[in-house]
Amino acid sequence: MSLVTIPVAPGVSCIQETGVANFMRCNIWHVQGRDCDLVIDTGMGLNPLKQYIAQSTDKPLKAIATHSHFDHSGSLHEFDCRLGHKLEAEAFAAGGRDAVLFKGAWTEIDFICPQRHGDFDRQTFTITPAPLTGYIDEGDVIDLGDRAFQVLHLPGHSPGSIGLYDLKSATLFSGDAIYDGALLDSHPHSDKQIYRHTLERLQRLGAEVIHAGHSPSFGGEKLDEIINGYFSGQNVMPDVKEWFAEFQANENDPYANQNWPESGC
Repeated sequence: MSLVTIPVAPGVSCIQETGVANFMRCNIWHVQGRDCDLVIDTGMGLNPLKQYIAQSTDKPLKAIATHSHFDHSGSLHEFDCRLGHKLEAEAFAAGGRDAVLFKGAWTEIDFICPQRHGDFDRQTFTITPAPLTGYIDEGDVIDLGDRAFQVLHLPGHSPGSIGLYDLKSATLFSGDAIYDGALLDSHPHSDKQIYRHTLERLQRLGAEVIHAGHSPSFGGEKLDEIINGYFSGQNVMPDVKEWFAEFQANENDPYANQNWPESGC
């Protein structure tokens, strides 16, 4: 099975689909609680995720999607409890390709390792519909019994992007609202002005640990650096095809280790 678990903090692990180019490799977060566990985002669905997680817990699982994009929602359908923002409910329910933005440039670039996923065909790849079983929105609290997370609505990258914030530990699970890389604000449903407000909010939040939707976790100083870079126009993803061509030119191995144990192709 092409999944790997990376322990990150007590009760927090990152699961990754290996064989996915590191810039597209979604961080699937498994947060263990006293009464139930959280699964935050579910990757592309290249491997059965629920049965993999069941090997390490016997607790009920709540799957939370930070947003509906294909690299985050592929295995959402496997879970009985599926939570997300109502603004993207139609996309989760529709699945397929267009609704979850697997179209355009994303269908034309090679971000799957053929040696690891030889049966992957980007022309036929699709996301299984996963209607939400419940909505979450700003101010809701997800209580695991011994730790709790406040839901933050963080629109801009997508209309229904959400984050989960543990005020006690100042830990934020941010989805794609922010990550350590060039920020993407050019999807058809992205809103740059709203995104700017979201990033300004994140700078005021006081988060000390950020577990993002892609790339390794980082701290508050790095968050400011990423956001200030975006505001200056230096940390914005350009045209996807151009960006990918530059990425290929500068990277010897797109499936390389992310400096997390055992990750890579």
